[in-house]
Amino acid sequence: MDIPKQEFNLRNLPTKSVTLFPSRAQIVREIKDLQLAPGVNEIKIIGLTPTADEDSIKVEGSGSAVITDIAVELLPNAEIFDEIYPPEDLSDVESDDDSPSKPEFSQADALDRVRDAIAALEDEVAAADEKVASAKRRLAILDEHASVFDEQRNLAVAGDLETYRAEREKVFADRQAGLAEKRSIEKRLPKLREERLALEKLAAREKRRAGRADRKARLEGYRKSQIDAKKREVRIAERARVRKERENFWPKFVYSVTISLDASAYTPVSSRRGSVASEAEFQLLKESASPGLDAGAEGESSGNRCGLLLTYVTSAAFWSPSYDLQLSTTSNAATLSYEAQLTNATSETWSDAKITLSTSQTTFSGLEDDLPTLVPWHLKLAGRRGRGGISVSSLTGSQEEKRQNASWDAKRKRQQAQKPRANLFGVSRDGDGGPAPSAAAARGGARSGADEGAARPAANFVDDLASYNLAIDGPPRARKKLAGLGSLSLSRRPAAPVVAPSGYAPSSPVFEEYSAASPNYSPDEEDFDNGDHLAQDDQTILEVTPELDFQDSAMEETGLTTTYDLPGSKTLPPRSLATKQRIARVAFSGVVFNHTVVAKYKPVAYLKAKIRNSSKLTLLRGPAGLTLDGSFMGRTRLPRCSAGDSFLLSLGIDPDMHVTYPKPQVRRSTSGFLAKEDSSVYSRAITLVNTRAGAAGDSASIYVLDQVPVSEDAGLRVEVISPKGMNNPSGAITGVPARGPEDKDWGKAVAKMKKGGEVEWEVTLKAGKGVKLALEYEVACPAGEGVFEC
Repeated sequence: MDIPKQEFNLRNLPTKSVTLFPSRAQIVREIKDLQLAPGVNEIKIIGLTPTADEDSIKVEGSGSAVITDIAVELLPNAEIFDEIYPPEDLSDVESDDDSPSKPEFSQADALDRVRDAIAALEDEVAAADEKVASAKRRLAILDEHASVFDEQRNLAVAGDLETYRAEREKVFADRQAGLAEKRSIEKRLPKLREERLALEKLAAREKRRAGRADRKARLEGYRKSQIDAKKREVRIAERARVRKERENFWPKFVYSVTISLDASAYTPVSSRRGSVASEAEFQLLKESASPGLDAGAEGESSGNRCGLLLTYVTSAAFWSPSYDLQLSTTSNAATLSYEAQLTNATSETWSDAKITLSTSQTTFSGLEDDLPTLVPWHLKLAGRRGRGGISVSSLTGSQEEKRQNASWDAKRKRQQAQKPRANLFGVSRDGDGGPAPSAAAARGGARSGADEGAARPAANFVDDLASYNLAIDGPPRARKKLAGLGSLSLSRRPAAPVVAPSGYAPSSPVFEEYSAASPNYSPDEEDFDNGDHLAQDDQTILEVTPELDFQDSAMEETGLTTTYDLPGSKTLPPRSLATKQRIARVAFSGVVFNHTVVAKYKPVAYLKAKIRNSSKLTLLRGPAGLTLDGSFMGRTRLPRCSAGDSFLLSLGIDPDMHVTYPKPQVRRSTSGFLAKEDSSVYSRAITLVNTRAGAAGDSASIYVLDQVPVSEDAGLRVEVISPKGMNNPSGAITGVPARGPEDKDWGKAVAKMKKGGEVEWEVTLKAGKGVKLALEYEVACPAGEGVFEC
């Protein structure tokens, strides 16, 4: 007895939901109202993307049947690309040849009528001339006949004369009639000829004008034909691009899932493999079944119905965060647009599906890793056979530690054992060269792997998808070096009317880590929070034009994972470029702006912003477009920041803060004369000028760093002369106006001595003011000794 079989193509199955993770995606397909015959049924689903994780494929469902077996197999794609996507007819893109029509003249009809009238009159003149000539000739014949009368015949002369007279009168009458007609016609001809001449002049003028219009029309027609040809080329190229895009995601192999269902009578209901359902559950299911079905009837029409859910995971689809951050130095506020870049690099199109984004970084790939166990770390003396001394490497790390670290690094860097996308995707053409890879070989490369972990989003396909220009968030890049803000001023000014989007290229050399300028300094959180002087001014709220906005996503936190449900249903086709979706728009207040100056190395002031994440969202590490006071500055990268935490952003060089650092002044000291020492006093000064225009109460918080040498010898003495009292816990108040009386009431500066000879000033400098910070120290050494840097 043959087993009833049903086959479904995944392309025709609805997508219930898609959950995108930072490194993978989980897809749920649904089969509704599946009609089952009594007994064993076989359901086959073909067309799963070859990038699916074979071990993640599972089937669930509901109905009066039991899943007895699930078989997953990787098979060559039996579908034909040209059948699914037939070549498009290009006849609709053929350009029309609209040649200009022959011009028509408004005077042509009148001119033709005049010419016809003149011709008719000329014909009448010719007829009149003919009458006159005929009469003249007849008269001559009559006279000639009269002169040759034969008198010998005894003719009647009187009768002949009467005949002659009558005939001559008739001929004369004909001649006079012809002359009269000719005179009458000739009176009308000059007027018609003048009218014809005027019409010919008008016709010639119109012809010249029409010639120019015709040439212009032909030129316009040529230009139009060129434009139409260009548009046709663009349409053909676009259709070729779409077709090529489809070819790039056309699977050479697909997964097939074969499900065996047992729909025997009174079988306990279960949709999971290995699960057991109770008779009570089965009875409830029977009671909820449709009363129109006859339980005792046979045949397919009276069989059981069930629904199946096919769930699987693929590493060729994921999401990555993207941000657009707008900062305002005048209101100390920030607005963050949190966006998600959705990538689908599978062979499937998920139509009208519920899209959910998850921040979970757990993967199936790390489940087989065993928890390491510490191995005892034994040491013993090397004896005289060794090189002598203590082996630093033996005390800093054991051999087992080195082996474990090497194994872990190799696992993180190793690509999964899978075939390139060229073996899984593409359209096979004649003459490609070489046989197609076998299904077994492709199977080895199509399994979703485990070795990359969550640290590298979509690591399975980063290299392969690079050729398709996928906009993905790959491994962290090195930060770009600072090039300054150039002429971008941070002064108060009207905001730019157009805010640059966050999709700008990340190659803008505007940002860098501050560590490039001062690798040894990182201000403490407490120091950075010292920004009471940055209290916000009362801002005038102006009515603004409403802007188009996006619908935010619904957020839900579950343990350590945050999920975002995108509004509505969406369709995600396989594409080489990621699509953007707005997650949320968050406003931050109380942004603290701070300057740091290391004039010893670079006489500039670096601007930083400290932003507290006052929202409930956890901000993942990702690229961000940065706009400062309405001016787009470039691309940077936001660090990961949990709700309630703060993060720092380097904003580059502030051109409104002028820094000068002249060469040191040296003078001999007399304090070491009696002690037989060579002593010198070194004086340095840092001048800061806040050129930003603002109210009298506006101040800038600046950290200024400098240093004095540190003695490594007991005979070498280094002593700070000014500022005095820097070793006190509260520091030393210092600083003088930089430009005289105009910088009176400039603000406040406190100097402190740090470790390693580092001197730090915490400066509060008012707008439009300047301050001079002095540093003076004495270096003394025994007479005749030299000093060098070690």
